Amino acid sequence: MKTMIPELLSPVGGRVQLEAAINNGADAVYMGGSLFNARINAENFTEDTLAEAIDYAHESGVKVYITFNTLIKDSELARAFRYACRLYEMGADALILQDMGLARLVHKYLPDFPIHLSTQGTVYNVQALDLVKQLGFSRVVPARELSLEEISRFTAKCHELEMDTEVFVHGALCMCYSGQCQMSRAFGGGGRSGNRGLCAQPCRLLYMDDKRRKGYFLSPKDLCTLELLPQLIEAGVDSFKIEGRLKSAEYVAVTTAVYRKYLDQYAEVATEEIITPDAWKEMIDPADMAKLRQVFNRGGFTTGYLEGNPGQKILSGSSPKNQGIYIGTVSTVRPVKGSRDKVLADVRLQSDNIVAQGDGVEIRRTAEETGSSIATYTKTLADGTLRIGDFDRAVKAGDKAYKVTDKTLREEAVSRPTKRLPSSMRFEAHVWQKPELEIRWQEDTVHITGDTEAEEARIKPTDESKIRGQLMKLGDTRFRADEADIEVEVDPQIMLPVSVINQMRRQAAEALADILRTKVTSVRKPLAEGVIQEIIKTEQLGNEDAVQRVENLKADADLPFILNVSKGELDEYIEENFNDIVGKVSDTGILIGNLGWIKQFQDAGVTVYGDYGLNAYNSQAVKAYEELDVKMLHLSHERRTDGRSGDARFGGRIPLMITEHPFDTDYLIDRKGVKHEILKYGDKQIVL
Repeated sequence: MKTMIPELLSPVGGRVQLEAAINNGADAVYMGGSLFNARINAENFTEDTLAEAIDYAHESGVKVYITFNTLIKDSELARAFRYACRLYEMGADALILQDMGLARLVHKYLPDFPIHLSTQGTVYNVQALDLVKQLGFSRVVPARELSLEEISRFTAKCHELEMDTEVFVHGALCMCYSGQCQMSRAFGGGGRSGNRGLCAQPCRLLYMDDKRRKGYFLSPKDLCTLELLPQLIEAGVDSFKIEGRLKSAEYVAVTTAVYRKYLDQYAEVATEEIITPDAWKEMIDPADMAKLRQVFNRGGFTTGYLEGNPGQKILSGSSPKNQGIYIGTVSTVRPVKGSRDKVLADVRLQSDNIVAQGDGVEIRRTAEETGSSIATYTKTLADGTLRIGDFDRAVKAGDKAYKVTDKTLREEAVSRPTKRLPSSMRFEAHVWQKPELEIRWQEDTVHITGDTEAEEARIKPTDESKIRGQLMKLGDTRFRADEADIEVEVDPQIMLPVSVINQMRRQAAEALADILRTKVTSVRKPLAEGVIQEIIKTEQLGNEDAVQRVENLKADADLPFILNVSKGELDEYIEENFNDIVGKVSDTGILIGNLGWIKQFQDAGVTVYGDYGLNAYNSQAVKAYEELDVKMLHLSHERRTDGRSGDARFGGRIPLMITEHPFDTDYLIDRKGVKHEILKYGDKQIVL
């Protein structure tokens, strides 16, 4: 039975979220600096505050992964590599990367700096993993379209190759396979691209289908896997990742605390019994699910593709925003005395979730027609109706009321005590010898010798309980120790001043904190400025020759190709007919847009050409693929200036989105009247 509990990885957008994550039980956090991350509009960290944040997390026994997961221009490569060198020097535990060019540079010149392949790498099958390992990655965040069974096989192969897997367990989902979305860049305004950190979220907009129905057809619900934690643990997943670097500290605190609770609960129960799925669901407190819904949900939750394709059930419904918790229907509206534009709403409650002053309330007629207010006035009427004020628009009877924020929950979530690491101590003292103190946390140990020899007591000796009491006073440090965690061995007639014991305790705690803070950096060898300059010169960072050479190639329109996302029917077909396919493409070669089939065709002696799905955006990425003997033919569509131009395979257009979602329409019309055809390619849907 597997009882190894996965790492709990929480999102951090700023300092307050960092403290919320750590104090609520995160084992690791992921955060972005001011450059090159896919949530560039989050608060993020400056270089100075990032260094402080890394130190703070390490002192708390928490790892830090830096999101460096955008595609990088050639003109940015030198700055990006310098930034990676600085993050290495700061002690970041790993980089989360998408750009293969930067990955090449980090793996080659900072080989002991772990790199994790972002979900934007769009890796979804075991065939890709040998190549991922060869590219230098130590962890893979697979595409979010995998089922539990697929995750189990994927993880087993990763472990065989000595790589970890990191799987999203909670938060927002993309309708598109991550990294293969061009929708925001194509018409999000100003070239705003998710692959460049500026996703405009066109998937959250209103569309019209071929039957003239309006709806949020591209907006999924948020992921929640609390009921599936045992299956994910048994699948061998190494890290459970919560989405949400743009979310509030309240969201970070609540989601981290709830998942921490149930990971610990599983660890406790699974050592004694086998937990069935039904038994596990019974163990989940409905109040915890209510907390998760309260801090953020889009029309409830989904388990995504973990239990199979959910079809239309994955959609967020009538709104793409946080829908909070439904509390009831407006029965009466009355004006606020002395105000012409404020109203009170009497809400007939249909929920036990009570609204108090300071809670956020939203009253909706439709997703577009809403009135929001922080409740400044609440009164329970005789018939149980709740009167809430004040609202900025004239709401009407029949409108639905939702609580979208909870003041008490928010205050409780972000006021958790500072995390203290459970340590153990051993104190030994003998007459006419200097006392010794040892403090331990996990495998790290500090030994301190006192400055003053212990003396023989003339009147009242210093007893063991007194020593334990002083050693337990760790409140101003990163550690804690219970009485049972402290071993004391002293002569019976010994006398030690309290000041000596206190000083040794402070020195020991400070030294142990310093070990934790510098543990990563102490074994690293940062590159000198002259070395960095030489690398930039040698690698010709900023030189686009390799990219321009690819752009100047004339592609053969009839070259056989494998779609960027071949998961499912296409992968099965290739596996079943691999030898026949090899025979047919042995002369022409094959164009491949994902990492999954490159090595297999190369091993069979077939020339492999790189397609746009590999997202080769800069000259270093081209070089990385050429070193794998992949002849780049099509660069990333991110290099296009006109998102509607050009690919003969798709009628002169480019795929804006590839998804598993089964649409029941042939096209979608956006708010500007542009029609987007939906092409069915096997079991995939391609929005053009």
